[in-house]
Amino acid sequence: MESPSVSKTGNDFFYGWDLLYKTVQSDVYKKADLLIALVHFLLTKHYNFRCVGVGDDKTLPEEEGSELLPDSWNDDDTKYSLRYVHDKQLYLLLGHITEDALLVNMMDINTKKVSNICLTPDTLVVVVKGSINTVMPTASEIVDRYRKELLDPVFTGNSREVTTQTTTSTTAPRADPLRIGEPRRPGSYTPYGYDPRPFGFPDIGRGDLDPLGRGGPGNLFSFPSRPDMGPGPVPRFDPFSPLNPNAGRGPNPDHMRPPNWDSDYFM
Repeated sequence: MESPSVSKTGNDFFYGWDLLYKTVQSDVYKKADLLIALVHFLLTKHYNFRCVGVGDDKTLPEEEGSELLPDSWNDDDTKYSLRYVHDKQLYLLLGHITEDALLVNMMDINTKKVSNICLTPDTLVVVVKGSINTVMPTASEIVDRYRKELLDPVFTGNSREVTTQTTTSTTAPRADPLRIGEPRRPGSYTPYGYDPRPFGFPDIGRGDLDPLGRGGPGNLFSFPSRPDMGPGPVPRFDPFSPLNPNAGRGPNPDHMRPPNWDSDYFM
């Protein structure tokens, strides 16, 4: 359960307070009683605690508890001792009244965590009879202090369900240009950062970028294989046509003769 936020819920946060107050209003006779009743309301409604009686016994009871304040909860003039159960764990709420202050302690019996808060009943409680806004005009601020100073230090991880989503991001490893490996496709080599054959141009010259000599003949086209040349290595030469190395291996017979060819054939 998420921590309650009074400022966001507004008056709905105190829905149910009137019912609790009616069950104890005949017993309330001092201002500190209303401050203890308010923290009890916060525990039972918004933190799913159940009250299992009065006292400071640290033995976990078998009873489930109640959302009501037990009998004799404020019989003592100077102190309060209430026991609560939450998720099969026992907690003690202890209050002590001094001359002008109310000191409240909360203790987790299992973890031994203790929190405390100091309140001034005379300034926070106007009267002991009436609606929540009448008796405690700053009830929202008091609840915020209860949550931050008294409850959160003790109930971290216990009063709310924390859902942790683990986001696994798979990042493809970057290619290492110094790593020796197989070419990206047969007969070619693409250095890191180069797009293979952009715009469909022939894959010419990439062999010169490979220090290991992979990827073809480089800037020179390989001489076309001919059956009459026999076995063995085939020489290379600059092609007449950069797009078709097999075309045009000699003067084109359709070319026109030079000027004055018939008269000056020594030209």
